[in-house]
Amino acid sequence: MTEATMKKWQAHIFSSGSYAGDDYVTFQKSMRVDLIKQLKSAGLELKQFNKNHYCFSAVVTDGVRFAYISIGDVRYNSRIFSEVLYRTMAHEKDWRGGNNRYCRWNEVGAACKELLEREALREERVGA
Repeated sequence: MTEATMKKWQAHIFSSGSYAGDDYVTFQKSMRVDLIKQLKSAGLELKQFNKNHYCFSAVVTDGVRFAYISIGDVRYNSRIFSEVLYRTMAHEKDWRGGNNRYCRWNEVGAACKELLEREALREERVGA
């Protein structure tokens, strides 16, 4: 995602209501497309994309290991692009996962790849 696009959304005041507004739906779709591009370039794939009210999460995989990504409620979070939560998952339904880590949005694909590579090395050392 370009810096200009991120600045546009960073400055945007999202609608609010019982249902996600059209502005958030557009934002969420563009974030999903961008996430898929980032993951593809990192050699990872999107396993699951969880659409929520004004936030979303995703499960990514290297084919063996899993990582969780989360964007908090965009209506109240001024750091939507600078504090993206990501962490390891023991399996694709492990919502508690490993330690929380944070990165910038444009680094999330590479950050997940590095995290899963470190996890693979850890597994090798302990013989998992």
